[in-house]
Amino acid sequence: MRERKWYKLDNVGKFYASISNHRIPKVFRYSATLTEEIDKVVLQIAFNETISIYPNFNVNLKKGLFWYYLDETNRKYEISQENLPICFKIYNNSEDFLYRVSYFKNKINFEVSHILSDGRGSVEFFKALVSNYIKNKYEMKDIKVITNGSQAQKAEDSFDKYYKKTRLWNGKSVKPYIYKGKKMKNQTRYMECHLKASQVLEMAHQYHTTLTAFLVAILIDSFKEELKISDLKKAIKVDLPVDLRTYFKSTSSMNFFGLTTISYQFKTKEDKLEDIIQEVSRQFKENINAEKLSERANLMVSFEKNWICRVMPIFLKNIILKIANELSAQASTTCLSNIGMIKMDEKIAEKIQSINVLTSTESFQFILCTFQDDLSIGISSKYRYNDVIKNFCRFFSNHDFDVQINVSEVD
Repeated sequence: MRERKWYKLDNVGKFYASISNHRIPKVFRYSATLTEEIDKVVLQIAFNETISIYPNFNVNLKKGLFWYYLDETNRKYEISQENLPICFKIYNNSEDFLYRVSYFKNKINFEVSHILSDGRGSVEFFKALVSNYIKNKYEMKDIKVITNGSQAQKAEDSFDKYYKKTRLWNGKSVKPYIYKGKKMKNQTRYMECHLKASQVLEMAHQYHTTLTAFLVAILIDSFKEELKISDLKKAIKVDLPVDLRTYFKSTSSMNFFGLTTISYQFKTKEDKLEDIIQEVSRQFKENINAEKLSERANLMVSFEKNWICRVMPIFLKNIILKIANELSAQASTTCLSNIGMIKMDEKIAEKIQSINVLTSTESFQFILCTFQDDLSIGISSKYRYNDVIKNFCRFFSNHDFDVQINVSEVD
């Protein structure tokens, strides 16, 4: 019998493990809608093949004296028909898997805790799962499902590998605008906004900017109508997670991202979209590079490397990190994350209608992915009514975009 392994949690994984019993644990959800109904037996086979490539996913979260860690389990995971709300809590105790695989009609769902992986790392698992299913279902013997990196490289803590000691940042910043609205207690509304990627990209290029910067600017502009005059002294701050694998050599499937914040302070309620795009594009060029992104990542890692933190028992770390989570939630207005282009083998892609990504949230959040010419914007909101989201979606219909919106039901 192969010896069971344990895996060290990366910096972000440690943070989310410490707040794992928080009222809204962080979960990513990937869904692929196929052209035919899902065969449960074939999906189980596909999952077994995929998890053998990613043994660092087949783990339980365990508590040590100073930190949590991941312990490989010999238990076999069994997929099931979808029977839980979207992004439902995954981790409850140390025997739970940190992912969930389900299906419904012609849709395959993969949900994963942020403890285990970030958006870009877990999407590689999802791609392998869907590819293995379609390959087996349609007996595509000539298709090889290739993943990047060895098993050791997939389990690498790239935060630690590329860590450089850095000083704490103590600069001043404008207070963020926080959206006020009535929140739903135990529910989240999820939306999928589907657009033609080529159509959005063409308009972005007309403004001489990138697709992501263009969408961030539209999002910021969506707040304009909701601001009071007194709110103009505050800034709209959009957190933007950026995949560090783009800048550093890494094929890790664990967490490895940097975070930048795009900030815009309205001068008047008459500010034009062109002005916002210009400022957002400037901040993209200035802040999205290896040096700036690694600064913020190194700040997070420096906390766990501090000798006081190292000897601090885990229950004290949990208290501190929960307080830090509450404070960080008040440091920005919202978050937009772009998973990027999801590429599949051409024969595999023929069997897929669409792919979308969603994530849990404490307020409201946007997460994007592109498959072929379909740009899917996953929107999650804890608010019963949210005019910012309405304004954001209305922009596309007002500019004659081909847009399709799907909304989950709430009571």
